[in-house]
Amino acid sequence: MRVGRAYVIGHSWGGHLAMHLAVRHPDRVLGLVIADPLGAVPDGGVHDMGQNLTERIRPELAARARELDERAMVGQGTAEDALESLAIVWPGYFSSPQAAPAMPPLRLSAECYAGTFASIQSHFDQHTLERSLPGLTMPALFVLGAASPIPARHGITSAGLIPGARYQIEDCGHFPWLERPGSVRKALERIGG
Repeated sequence: MRVGRAYVIGHSWGGHLAMHLAVRHPDRVLGLVIADPLGAVPDGGVHDMGQNLTERIRPELAARARELDERAMVGQGTAEDALESLAIVWPGYFSSPQAAPAMPPLRLSAECYAGTFASIQSHFDQHTLERSLPGLTMPALFVLGAASPIPARHGITSAGLIPGARYQIEDCGHFPWLERPGSVRKALERIGG
């Protein structure tokens, strides 16, 4: 079965990717629901996110996570390193780190992590989304977490680039659907009519 057009939902880096998909293939995207994304304007909130996650964990754990991330960014990290780093900062993604759910089992590729980040940085340097998002005509709704490590202002700025885009700020962290069940579904219903 072939799908001609679809609503696209993206979260975090996936939200950033959804914006790229929309500008690259606007004829295929009916609308966007972007959940707490890495923003469209350099640096998209990367610096703020790193700083906020670091402040939400103990200093010795923050140092270990930073060491693991630096290794990954130069292509020397392993999948195990990436998972260890994510496990360290995982609670910081939630509005109440002390009440964060356990991290689910995940598989990661350090090579893909570094490559994805390099690609995103390249597009930031070229201002790809800044130049292209104003040409979109599909509905878009950003669901942002008030207590996310990526400050809501980055999502608000991104939404401001898309004509007619709206945003809603939920009382949650980086994972709206976990802390505010139904928020992403309701956003999709709002743009899909």
